[in-house]
Amino acid sequence: MAAIVALHGIDDKVEAGKIRLFRNKTLIPGKQVKLAFLAGQRYKKADLFSPARFMSMMRMPEDQWYPVLESREVRRKPLAVERLGQSLVFWRTADGQPNANRDRCPHLGAALSGGKVCANRLVCPFHGFEFDAEGQCCHIPAVGRQGKIPKGMAVKSFPLREAHGLIWLWWGESREAYPDVPFFPQLETGWRYGTVVVDWPVHYTRAIENQLDVAHLAFVHRTTIGSGGRSLVEGPYVEADEKGIRVWVTNARDAGQTPRSQSELAKAAVDKEPGLSFLFPGVWLLNISPRLKNFIAFVPINDQKTRYYLRVYHRIHNPALAKIFEVLMGLSNRFILSQDERVVVTQTPMDSADAQEDRLIGADRAIIQFRRLHARMLERSDSVTEAAEPIPSADPDGPH
Repeated sequence: MAAIVALHGIDDKVEAGKIRLFRNKTLIPGKQVKLAFLAGQRYKKADLFSPARFMSMMRMPEDQWYPVLESREVRRKPLAVERLGQSLVFWRTADGQPNANRDRCPHLGAALSGGKVCANRLVCPFHGFEFDAEGQCCHIPAVGRQGKIPKGMAVKSFPLREAHGLIWLWWGESREAYPDVPFFPQLETGWRYGTVVVDWPVHYTRAIENQLDVAHLAFVHRTTIGSGGRSLVEGPYVEADEKGIRVWVTNARDAGQTPRSQSELAKAAVDKEPGLSFLFPGVWLLNISPRLKNFIAFVPINDQKTRYYLRVYHRIHNPALAKIFEVLMGLSNRFILSQDERVVVTQTPMDSADAQEDRLIGADRAIIQFRRLHARMLERSDSVTEAAEPIPSADPDGPH
């Protein structure tokens, strides 16, 4: 039987000994795969390849908490956003709990974000269908309170966590217990922060790598943080694991000196906080000083757009002075990012996972580690995909 895969508006058959999608990765070995869009269908194997890879066409590491919004952006009123390549709707129940659903009513495809929240249910603006926080349809006005709700009348919901002033969305298979959201423990107490929001027309991999690149400062930022011509990169010394990447770096003017070796840099890094830190899938920290840090949450909007939630963390506790400082730092950070953007938007290909022609150097050690670990996570996600069971097509006889 042909497997059913959710793909916006596509209805085709693909002969498969090998099926090549998502940048030449083999997703499903088998005889045939029917690609179809099925409104309201509930799928096996966590919607086949976890939450809805085929609804988004974005290829990202799975079983991860992705930062998607700031807490202040999600209110009772439904909020329509694009995240991870999908149209989503965010809303809160009366107790303040955030919820996220696919922004499409399974009845006739209207955007649920145009509706309202009533009695802790998301109400479709078209025919008044009501959905609970789990996405299950609880009431269809046209069939009455005693009417039977058709099988499969549900909208995809996503597990969320709210922590550190951010909304985090779980992209992966549902589970009994979830890991903690990725965050930097040194930021958890005693800090204030201000945020600027910046959108770039780039793939999230390029956005992240730009903030792990320690060799571009003297050129891209020669009028700001890279002034002084410190083009020689010592190292950097990098430590990396499945959780993230830590970078110790010293840039200097090139006077013909011999940079320190990796073993010397490793000894110098002992008991010192890294200059740069990154946690998968997308948070970054710049250690400016013990009392000042820059933080970025990288938010994949789609394959061609990434949002930055860029925060300055500080220890100024006078509210008036803190606000002035946050505004000034926000302006500075926004300008520095604009210097980066002018170059990063020119990089090809957009997704660095496809950048087979790049020739990396020693100064790119952090980028090398990011690509290695990111590729490993994608391969792990693909292996789950390949093991997914085929699922039956929608009931041709319609609702019962």
